[in-house]
Amino acid sequence: DQACLDHTFKMQRASCLVNPRAGYETELNYTPAEAPLNLAVVGAGPAGLACATVAAERGHKVTLFDRSPSIGGQFNLAKQVPGKEEFYETLRYFTHKLASLPTISLQLATEADASTLAGYDRVVLATGVVPRSLSLPGWDHPKVASYVDVLQRRGAGRGGGC
Repeated sequence: DQACLDHTFKMQRASCLVNPRAGYETELNYTPAEAPLNLAVVGAGPAGLACATVAAERGHKVTLFDRSPSIGGQFNLAKQVPGKEEFYETLRYFTHKLASLPTISLQLATEADASTLAGYDRVVLATGVVPRSLSLPGWDHPKVASYVDVLQRRGAGRGGGC
């Protein structure tokens, strides 16, 4: 991802979008939980996936929710951009990782609301970003399409809204 390379080129500590320990291997050590919790993680994008898998590895019971029918969040758009195909591998990695951790329950195509989350010891919100809308002259023209429209092959006609 960009922080990995951009930080390195600026002589800063490298970091990683999907591996929080990258560049912090001697400082960020995951130890087994003293008192395992029942956790809900809302959002199965990169942050939610990393949180859920690390929490499960530490011994917590995790339910991972996403309203989408697949994991990945914005990575599902990013992987379609030429030159960003590595995001397919990241999602493949997390798919295998989730399958290898029996204390994770994956709830896709599920909207998590207050009643859904009521019985958990802790709730982590990892719901990601909302794509930016354009505010340029002509952004609302019927022939203007947002990057989300283009990548989801919806075509023009939605203006710049996402």
